[in-house]
Amino acid sequence: MTQSPAPADLPSHTSVLVIGAGLAGLCAAIEARQAGAAVLVVDAAPPERLGGNARHGRNIRVANDVETPFQRDAYPAAEYAADLARIGCPDPALATALAEGSTDLAPWLQAQGVRLEPWAEGHLPYSRRTVFLRGGGQALVNALLRRAAGLGVLICPLCEVTTLDPTLLDLAAKGPFSLEIRTATGPHRLTADTVILASGGTGADLVDPAANRGTPEQLGAPLRWALAHGAKDAGAPGDGHVVAVDARAARHDAGIVSRVDGMHLGIVVGADGKRFYDEARVTTPARHSVMARAMVARPDPRAWIILGDAALSDLPPVLLPPLKAETPDALAQRCGLDPQALAVTLSAPNEPPRSAPVTLAPPYHAIPVVPGIGFTRYGLAIDPQGRVICANGTPAPRFFAVGTISCGAVLGAGYLSGAGLSLAAVFGRLAGQAAAALVLPAPAAPQLLPKLPPPAARVALQARGEAQRALNICNTCGFCTGLCAVFPASQRRPALAPGDLRHLAHLCHDCRSCAYDCQYAPPHDLAVNLPSTLAAARRVEYKGEGRGAEALFWALTLGLPLLALIFLPWAALFGTHQGEFYTVLPHRLIAGGAGAVFGWASLALLARFALYWRAIRGPGAPVTWAALKTGLRDALSLRNLGDCETRKGSAGQGRRVAHHLLAGGFLLTFLATVAGYFLHLAGHPAPYPLVSMPVILGATGGVAMLAGLGHLHAMRRRLDPVPTNAAMARADGFARAQLATLAATGLLLLALRDTPLMGLLLALHLGAVAGFALLLPFGKLAHGGFRTLSLIRHAAEESVQLDKSRRPKR
Repeated sequence: MTQSPAPADLPSHTSVLVIGAGLAGLCAAIEARQAGAAVLVVDAAPPERLGGNARHGRNIRVANDVETPFQRDAYPAAEYAADLARIGCPDPALATALAEGSTDLAPWLQAQGVRLEPWAEGHLPYSRRTVFLRGGGQALVNALLRRAAGLGVLICPLCEVTTLDPTLLDLAAKGPFSLEIRTATGPHRLTADTVILASGGTGADLVDPAANRGTPEQLGAPLRWALAHGAKDAGAPGDGHVVAVDARAARHDAGIVSRVDGMHLGIVVGADGKRFYDEARVTTPARHSVMARAMVARPDPRAWIILGDAALSDLPPVLLPPLKAETPDALAQRCGLDPQALAVTLSAPNEPPRSAPVTLAPPYHAIPVVPGIGFTRYGLAIDPQGRVICANGTPAPRFFAVGTISCGAVLGAGYLSGAGLSLAAVFGRLAGQAAAALVLPAPAAPQLLPKLPPPAARVALQARGEAQRALNICNTCGFCTGLCAVFPASQRRPALAPGDLRHLAHLCHDCRSCAYDCQYAPPHDLAVNLPSTLAAARRVEYKGEGRGAEALFWALTLGLPLLALIFLPWAALFGTHQGEFYTVLPHRLIAGGAGAVFGWASLALLARFALYWRAIRGPGAPVTWAALKTGLRDALSLRNLGDCETRKGSAGQGRRVAHHLLAGGFLLTFLATVAGYFLHLAGHPAPYPLVSMPVILGATGGVAMLAGLGHLHAMRRRLDPVPTNAAMARADGFARAQLATLAATGLLLLALRDTPLMGLLLALHLGAVAGFALLLPFGKLAHGGFRTLSLIRHAAEESVQLDKSRRPKR
């Protein structure tokens, strides 16, 4: 893991100090730097957790007057402000500032490199109040970190502010303010002209058995310091947004996937084995927080969702499977509950009455649940610029607080979907602009920290089991639905049967965007590494790989020239034949051998494709002509490689172009063979002149293949090793070697056909062709066919889904 910079590498003074590299802090830093201020951002988190709780967000509430490609219909700022007032925003001025400040937030984020999800693609629920992030909150954070660093903002992870200057809350103080930072290598003192506090709330300061859905660094020390030194508080102590989460999930940083579901499908019992609220009264998404609030109100907040067998079919994806028991006694033992009390509850599951009666019959299924804190709402009072309000009601001129630390001031005790990210971004921008206006612009951008290396790779699990685990987490999260074809297809196939996994594995184009957008990527405890996982699942499809296949290919490639050296007269083998191939090897032998191996390869491929097509049928959407055309278009154009990103930004079109060169070149060499065949039938046997269709097509195709292979090989050498699957990387390398051998031997044969080396090169090229054809049905090079079939299936399913999504839902 990358360590924090040494104290000697940190500046001794900065114009704007931002404490916290979450959404609010990054927006503040970007605005202040764009205005010309020198900006330093410090965060106690390690590099992979920079971004705070925004990493776990998906949608942002923004006001808009007209429909946009990313937001349906209209959501005026006045309505946004009214919604804030409805949930109890204590300050109308703050509600207005948030609502009006959100009107240009979506285009501003896009200008910083953040990608939004177009609703027309059909992957999103209807929403006129929020925009959705393509790739989720981690993609948002990646883009903003990249933008801030590009502007010259100095971002220091693993740096915790231990001492703040009490004069920050002195209304007469002009600064600079003195602070102390603890780094991994020692303490460091610095001064700052303005300070923006964006360090979050107290979500990680837990009382058992509650869980913190956000980052473990939000312990609240800066918040407590400010309150102890004269800042005015906002909100109720201990208040926060809670939802029901799986008690077995990680206690910190599990985010959206830890949230449980199914409370409305069964009953909920407390630690005493009895029901304690009406589970069916709320069936909307608010049910998660309704249950959590009911749990928090009890002396022992633990609970268990108990479902009957029939309810499992309606249970959405959850992180971990429910506990199963055949009898009430066995269920009580598995859950640690009183058997007698639980048996009474199960015998009368609708007492006290539920809004909708439920039937429970064995076997029983139970999910252990605890309250999970999304964010806390108790914090600091602020003004519409984000300045901290002192106890006497006056704002501190050079001290700002934005993000979760000000939720209580803006949201009161309420909650609006997407408003947390909205207030972080809007007030972060306002604070950054105000802070920059108080200081002189920096004469030059500060020196950047060294680039952070990728986190260490995790040991891969078994291909299918790990694919099921990772895709279940992806289905539970749902943030990457529009990132590529894999995610919506996975949500349509939640059972993840073997055929489904094969389909999803071949839909993946290994662009790796999801590896960088995922908040659960290594080194997170959940360690979701979907590119590597799907590569491993895809690798299982290829039977003709490994050392045995490599040995067979090279044995045929090199063995045929060796046999020629042994059995052919050297005078015939090394004679100058002026390109007359058939004086070395008879036409019938060449044509018959090629027909046999390619005929066998074609039949084997067709059989495998037919079996694959049947295995991946999934939901069984009808394959219309439109779906067929869409799937073929996507396969031929490699459209899924056209919108890929890493943490550095767009991955570019290089890989897509290289694949087109490779595929196009191979097609040209095939057409060269076809042209030669027809010329032979017409009575014009080889050799053909340089200006002829077989030669022009073959030479052009061979050069294009080598150019594409060279670029792919160079790209592979530069790839981040974390999302790479070692077995697939070896298969990729072998496939490139096969194609390079085909192209290179063909071009050498063409170039040296009038020399004594022609006979040996002819045998070498024919050996490579034979090895390629024999391994083709079971090797990596067949993936184009499997992927095309998956893209056609996907296009058919997408067409059905899109028709459903176009029906308005109000």
